[in-house]
Amino acid sequence: MADSQYPYPPDRFDDEADAVTFHGAHRAELPFWRENLLYIIIIGAAVVLLVVLLFVIGGMGGGDDGAEGPASASESASSEAAPEESPSEEPAPEPDLSVPVQVINAGSINGLAGTWQEELQGEGWEDVSVATADSPQQEPVVFYRDEADADTAQALAEQVGAGEARQSDEYDSPLTFIAVTEPGDGGGEGGDGDQGDQGGEGGEGEG
Repeated sequence: MADSQYPYPPDRFDDEADAVTFHGAHRAELPFWRENLLYIIIIGAAVVLLVVLLFVIGGMGGGDDGAEGPASASESASSEAAPEESPSEEPAPEPDLSVPVQVINAGSINGLAGTWQEELQGEGWEDVSVATADSPQQEPVVFYRDEADADTAQALAEQVGAGEARQSDEYDSPLTFIAVTEPGDGGGEGGDGDQGDQGGEGGEGEG
């Protein structure tokens, strides 16, 4: 329809304009992001998922390193410290060869105590006396009176093949060796303490 204020008479163009429903209207173009919204959502979701996966995998790897790292370090430290911490065997204390030793012949062998006297003196014992037991014994044994002489007594016992040295106050000598066999015959391993105690102390000579 022609405008009422239009100063010119209508013509054929005005008739065509009246027949058209929409006048001078054009659909605006959609923005780029709206045209590709679906693709943008898919790509964004994929990126987010990838980041989450990388974070999870990295967290799992870090946990393993944290768990194994200190353990490995502690094991390594333990293995390195083990040789230093392990107690080394202390050498046996040196016997005091100046401690008096009395050898008692309890083997019913003439000259047995004197033979051992010469043997021990040859090994460096400085004060060795001899005596004879009232009755024979079956096993050799070494007695000591004072605890301070325990190591020296054990050294003597090992030297004469008498096993473990025993403490006793029956004898006056700091160390007493009850001999039953000659040197080199292989005395028994540590005789019974009661058997050794039965041997009475004789005089300063051999029967």
